[in-house]
Amino acid sequence: MKVQRSLKQIIILFILFAIMIPFLMPIKVHADEKELKTVRVGWYESSFCYFDEYGRRNGIAYEYQQRIAAYTGWKYEYVEDSWPNLLQMLKDGEIDLLSDVSYTDERAGEMLFPTLPMGAESYYVYIDSDNREINPDNLQSFSGKKIGVYENSIQEGILNTWLKKTGINAEVILLNINEPDIMKKLSAGELDAYVTLNSFGSKEQITPVCTIGASEYYFAVNKKRPDLLADLNNALTEIQDEDPYYNQRIFDMYVKLTRTNAFLTPKQEEWIAKHGQIKVGYCDNYLPFCGTDPETGEVTGALKDYLLRASNCMKNADIEFDPVPYESVEKALEAMKAGEVDCVFPVNFSTYDGEMMGIMMVPPVMKSEMNVLLRNDTNTGDILAKRLTITVEDGNPNYENFIKDNFTDWEIKKCFSRESCFRSVSTKEADGVIVSNYRAGVYEPLRLKYRLVSIPTTEMMGLSFAVNSDDPELYSVLNKITNLTDDNDMEYALVSYMFSDHRTTFLEFMEDNWLIVILFITSVFIVLVFLLNTRLKAERKLVMQQKEIEESLRRELEQKQQIRSVSELAYRDPLTGVKSKQAFAQYEENMNREIENKEITEFAVVLFDLNDLKKVNDTKGHDAGDRYIKDGCKIICTCFKHSPVFRIGGDEFLTVLQNDDFMEKDRLMREFEQKMEENRNSEDVTIAAGMAVFDSVKDTDFHEVVRHADKAMYQCKKQMKN
Repeated sequence: MKVQRSLKQIIILFILFAIMIPFLMPIKVHADEKELKTVRVGWYESSFCYFDEYGRRNGIAYEYQQRIAAYTGWKYEYVEDSWPNLLQMLKDGEIDLLSDVSYTDERAGEMLFPTLPMGAESYYVYIDSDNREINPDNLQSFSGKKIGVYENSIQEGILNTWLKKTGINAEVILLNINEPDIMKKLSAGELDAYVTLNSFGSKEQITPVCTIGASEYYFAVNKKRPDLLADLNNALTEIQDEDPYYNQRIFDMYVKLTRTNAFLTPKQEEWIAKHGQIKVGYCDNYLPFCGTDPETGEVTGALKDYLLRASNCMKNADIEFDPVPYESVEKALEAMKAGEVDCVFPVNFSTYDGEMMGIMMVPPVMKSEMNVLLRNDTNTGDILAKRLTITVEDGNPNYENFIKDNFTDWEIKKCFSRESCFRSVSTKEADGVIVSNYRAGVYEPLRLKYRLVSIPTTEMMGLSFAVNSDDPELYSVLNKITNLTDDNDMEYALVSYMFSDHRTTFLEFMEDNWLIVILFITSVFIVLVFLLNTRLKAERKLVMQQKEIEESLRRELEQKQQIRSVSELAYRDPLTGVKSKQAFAQYEENMNREIENKEITEFAVVLFDLNDLKKVNDTKGHDAGDRYIKDGCKIICTCFKHSPVFRIGGDEFLTVLQNDDFMEKDRLMREFEQKMEENRNSEDVTIAAGMAVFDSVKDTDFHEVVRHADKAMYQCKKQMKN
C-alpha cells in the first residue's frame, strides 16, 4: 500500500510540474529580456557618424557599433552633440560609449579603454580649396593664420607640438562645434585651416596640405560601466578572430575610397595650365590594356577608358592627354627619357628598379592575374614551387619583373618574339611561358599550336604609369587621379577589350581540327558562316555603342567646360580678379535670407569709389585707366584682406565686414584713410570710402545698409574734393 501511495505521489508531482512549465517559460524569457543593456552612445556629425541623404544613420563608428551589438545584444540610445562635449559627458558619466578616442595616460584615469583599437588614423591640416595664401611647399605661410582644432582632442596636442617643432607662429582656435559648421567657417574665411582626420579628405571644397601626426583610436567606455568594457573586449576579440582585416575594410569603405580630394592644389593647377597636354607613351598591340585602333589611329583598350575618366575627374581642372604609341615598353621609356613623352604605360617595376632607372611609378591603375603555360605532358603537381626556366618576350620588362618579385627561384629566358617564347617551351628549351590571363585570347592560337596547358600562378601583376624622377608635379597629379578611379571600372574595361586583338581564321581552325573538318565539312562551313555573321553583327553593334558612349562623354565634357567658363566669367571680375557684380547679387540674396531668418545680427558694408578715373582715361588712355582700377582694387584687398571684395561698377567696389573684421572695423577704416592720405600726398590712387553698420531694428534688408554706405561714401568723396 505504501509503495502504491508513493507511486501516486510521484505521478501527481510529475503532472503538476508539466502543468507549471508553460507558466515558468514566459518568466524565463522575460528575465532574459531584462538582461539586454541599453548603452548611451555619443553621436557627432563626421565621417564616423552622419546621416545620409535619406536620413539613415551611417559612418565608420555606426557600422562598427552595430557589429558589436550583434555579439553583445546591446541596444543603443544615441546622444547627439559635438565631439568635445560628448568627451566631457563621457568623463562625467552622462554617456556610456564614445568612438574615435585616442589613448592618453590622463584619459586612462577618466575612462576605460578596451584592449583592441578601432583602427589607426592620421591627422591632416586642411584649407579651403580657394585659399591662395597658404602654400603647401612653404609651411611658414601658416604663420599668422588661424588654425582650428577640436578642444581637448588628441589633435590639439599634436598640432601644438607640430607648430613648435616647425617654428610656425600661428593662432590656434579651439573648437566645440560640429564639422558642418567648421566647413562654413573655412569657407567664410573665419578659419584659415582646420586639423582633423584623414577621413575629412572626402569633403568637397577643401584640400589637404600636410600631415602632422598619427595615433590609434578606440571606443572609450564610461568608467562606472566596467560591465560594458568586458562585453566590448569580448566582442572586439571575436570580430578580429573571425575577420582579422575588419578594421581596415571598414576604413576603406568610408574613408580610403574617398580620401583623395577631387580638387587640384594651386601648385598643381599652375603646373597643368603651364604644361598643357600630358603626353602618354603606351605599348602598342597590347590589348586589352592598350593598343591602336587600325581604323582611327587612336588609342584603344582599357587605357582609352581610363584617360577619358581621368580627363574630367577633377572638379577644378580639365586635364588633356595625348597618347603616343610605341612598339614596346622599353621604347616608350627611352622616349620618356628623351623628353618625347611625359609618362609611360603600362609599367611594372620594383621601387629599386625604378630608382636605378630614374623613374617613379604611380600606384597600379590596372591589375592582372598571371598564368604560366606548360607542355601538356608536364606533371603540374606542385609545379610552381619547382625551379623552372620561363620565357619572356624581349622588350617587355613587366613580365620579367613579375617573376623577380614573385618567383625568385625561376630562371628567365628572353626570346625575340612572342611565338619564339612558345616554341622554346614546345622544344623543351624552357619549361613554360608567363602570360596575363587578360591576354588569353591573344595567346590562344599559339597555345593550341604548341599544345600547351595554362595554370594560374594566383599572383597579381600591377600595371602603373611611370614618370621621370625629376617630374614630381606630374607624379602628384597622376597619383591623385589614380586614387579617384574605381578599380571595378578598369576590370569591366579590360574584360570588354579582352578578345579584340585576336580573330580565329578558318585556316587555323582547319589546321587544329582537320579530321573533324574533313568529316563534317559542309555542316561546319554552314555553322562557321552563321557564327561569323552573328559575331560581326554583335561587334558592329558593340562598336556603335562604344562610339555613342564616347560621343556622349565628349559632349558631356564640352558642356562641363562651357558651364565652368560661363560660371567663372559670371562670378569673377575679369579685370581685377575679385568677385563680380553677379556674385554680389547672389551674395546679397543670401544675406537677405539670413537677415529675414535672424541668423545674422552684426555686419558692416564699406562702399568704395575711385577718384579721378575719368581724368586718367581722358589724359592717359584706357590702358592706364585699367591699371588705375587694378591698383585701387589691390589697395582695398590689402586693407580688407579677410573680407570678400566685389566690383559692382566701373570704379565702384564693396566689401562686407563680419566677425573679427566687424569687431575691428573702426581700426581698419582708420588704416584705410591713413593710406589715402599718403596716396594723396604722393599723387597715387585715391579712393572715397563710406561705411554703414547694420541696424537690426531699422534696416529691413541688406540693400538698406548698402544705401547708407553709399551716402557716407559720397559725403567722403565731397570732402576729399574740397
